[in-house]
Amino acid sequence: MSTLQSEQSLTGRVVFQYFYDCGGEVELEKVPLEKLNVIHRVAPKRLRVLAPKYGEVGLQPLEISFGTKNIDGHEARVDGRIFPIGVIEIYIVIEFRNASLKSLIRLVRLDEHPVKVSGTEVEFETLAREYFEKLLETIKPALTSPYPAYKHPETYTLIMITESSPKLKAQDFLRRFRKQTAGILRGEKEWRRLSDKEVEDALKSYLSYSEDDIVIVDWYSALMSGAVNYMDELEHMIELAKIQLLELKTYDKLLDMRLERAYDSLYAVFTGARVGMLWGRRWYGKLALAAGELAEWRVEVTDLVEDMRNILKFTGDWYLGKLYRIASERFRIQDWLALVDRKLNQLQELYAMAMERVDVHRARTLELLIILLIAIEVVLALVIGLK
Repeated sequence: MSTLQSEQSLTGRVVFQYFYDCGGEVELEKVPLEKLNVIHRVAPKRLRVLAPKYGEVGLQPLEISFGTKNIDGHEARVDGRIFPIGVIEIYIVIEFRNASLKSLIRLVRLDEHPVKVSGTEVEFETLAREYFEKLLETIKPALTSPYPAYKHPETYTLIMITESSPKLKAQDFLRRFRKQTAGILRGEKEWRRLSDKEVEDALKSYLSYSEDDIVIVDWYSALMSGAVNYMDELEHMIELAKIQLLELKTYDKLLDMRLERAYDSLYAVFTGARVGMLWGRRWYGKLALAAGELAEWRVEVTDLVEDMRNILKFTGDWYLGKLYRIASERFRIQDWLALVDRKLNQLQELYAMAMERVDVHRARTLELLIILLIAIEVVLALVIGLK
């Protein structure tokens, strides 16, 4: 039987991506460039307009080179990207030439087990995290608007096929070699045993501009073939969606922390012992403080989320915009946006509740002061009358 494994010879690269939240926005002009090996890229001339303007949404990165490493016998290039929005990406690139399906799947699975680096066995993610932590320490002076960082990275793998022999068409990945393609995407060495349902799920999100190129976006990896002239653009568009997902997860965690503190603060105020004027003065202050914090948190997180929403405005109707929409649907971006929106609404409800109590307390205080003033006036009138 004719199979991809026996007939095809594949050339390209595998890119292991790790996206980390910095715990604050990054002012690139304050990054100490003298301590970093900055990559200066010349933008290629475009035959047509494909991409949105990343700079307008805070996604134009500063690129850093960490050199090469020998990872399990593979020569790997390690680079990083610093995004102003507060994200550092560490990506590890390993090239393959004239590879079979079996060797390619083995390469895609490289990050699933400990690897040897300079004679030492380490977890693949540990290697990426070490580069991230060193880079984060270097750029600390450039961090602004700090917040608790999301500790878990978003990971993704890109399989980028630049040549194939015999030459593969876009439909070959979807029809003739669909199980093999699903095996590459899922890193499944027993690809022949994949069910039709699993194969269908792996291949359902794809885009093809011509008969010779295709991009298939799966949950944990994407396969690109043929689009050699603008493969980097395709990579950046998927990167954009992954950054958005990471930041939404960060804001979701941040909102959980804020909501928990808000509930604790308001519970203490509403259930505390109430003893006359002393209670009023002390607990009114705490209630006003809680309301102020709620307002500040909501403005802060709303501003961050709006930056994420603005990404949508620059995808347009171009080919890469279509790819972004496919990736965002695959990564369930809208679900995360809806979740964050619900928690922002909870913050608003808590703020309204706190302000309602503040207003009630103010009204009661004013009533008490009016009564006291009336009483004082009556007493003074009586005293003057007695004289």
